[in-house]
Amino acid sequence: MSLINLKRWHSALVLLLAGVMAVIFAFVTANLVSQAMANWEFLREHGFTAIEYGALYQVVELFALGTISMLCWMVFKTCEHVLVDRYLDWASKQARDK
Repeated sequence: MSLINLKRWHSALVLLLAGVMAVIFAFVTANLVSQAMANWEFLREHGFTAIEYGALYQVVELFALGTISMLCWMVFKTCEHVLVDRYLDWASKQARDK
């Protein structure tokens, strides 16, 4: 995490970033699997004609959406981990102060 030092960000910003990534993840992956299966079936059934109608373009588009979805999930999990670490640090400080 040398590029982005998440320890310096306020927790609210990390939580906001996690929420935005979760929304993007949900939006991108809503019909991703069903579209991929339908595209595969279209390519299998119609062959070169399907390629002429842009099925390969859709394969590239589906791959790009899958990549965006995975990146959003990874950012969300990173934010979650940072927030849990901050909470555990805070809780251990509270326990020591008592």
